[in-house]
Amino acid sequence: MASFAQTLKQNVRTRYRRGPGGLDSLELRGSNFGALSLYRKQTASPTGAITGELKTALENSFGRVVQAPVIDYINPTIGNTRTCAVQVGGLNSKLVTFEFFTLSFGFPIIRSQFINNELGEQDYIYRMFEARRLAAMTLLDQKCVDHLELSKNQYFPAPILAYFPEANDALQVSDAERLDYYNFIQSILETMDLTGTPDVLANPMSMADVRKIQGQGTTDEGDLSYVLDGVGSFFSSNRVIAGAGNRAVQYLVGNGAVGIVSRIDPDCDRGVAHGGAENPVREWTKQDVPGLGTMGLYYRQDCSDESATSAAVQLQGLTRTSVESMEWSADYCLVKVYTSDEAGRFFPIIKVEQKLAA
Repeated sequence: MASFAQTLKQNVRTRYRRGPGGLDSLELRGSNFGALSLYRKQTASPTGAITGELKTALENSFGRVVQAPVIDYINPTIGNTRTCAVQVGGLNSKLVTFEFFTLSFGFPIIRSQFINNELGEQDYIYRMFEARRLAAMTLLDQKCVDHLELSKNQYFPAPILAYFPEANDALQVSDAERLDYYNFIQSILETMDLTGTPDVLANPMSMADVRKIQGQGTTDEGDLSYVLDGVGSFFSSNRVIAGAGNRAVQYLVGNGAVGIVSRIDPDCDRGVAHGGAENPVREWTKQDVPGLGTMGLYYRQDCSDESATSAAVQLQGLTRTSVESMEWSADYCLVKVYTSDEAGRFFPIIKVEQKLAA
């Protein structure tokens, strides 16, 4: 019996689109890295915690400990008489020590694996790099949220509790008061003797009220957008978790209260190549990575038996193939302004929890 079965046309297959966009764009979507963005913004503040000298010292501190001198708050006694007595009193100085943590990521590439594949080397490199870059940004954003949580204000005397109650070092705002709360922000900060306009880090649900106020215009209650005049920028992060009983959480962060500085290892900083710059066997260099700053990049070539890992793509004959490896890394330091008394003085990172409706 005659048949055309063996000469049917093959499946139609389009070329892979590397991005942006494409059919698999959801598989490489980022997040809202609001905490990291807030730290970046405040790092650049000319009146912030990170001075130019401190930034330079931290950036060039690999292998050394960085310390900065500070002077504790004093509450001097003011007299009301003149006296011949020798005056008394002095200053208490301390050294603040800064700590770094390391983020690194990388991947290998076996270029021979692409000889019979419709995916190209650049497709592979793009997806491997972007996935790791976004994961590193997520981790760095989480580090910033954790830093705010550990650094939040712990001092809530009666004048502050007159605005809202406190629990677990966070102001508690009822659902009925959640819009009025924004009108109290500037007053709360003035009661704390904290000047300037704070930036606000919030969970995504909290931003719904902010947008409502910003775009409300004239209503039966009037234009409420003025209540945000005393607030700086709003940032949102999925790493800010509301927690049980809360609909929203915010951190009010005084202008310049926090910052972030990074450094790289000295080999990558100065640049080293083994085997010649044109075709290095090993190379240490640096690269500006979006969202992560300058990172050290270590590249190496080697020979490896990849017959087992390549069998699925019919390349089990790669018993001594060329393998390349790339690793990016940097050290990061999260900085906050100094306080000599965490339990007895106001600190410019105030946590606010907005409660669910009863």
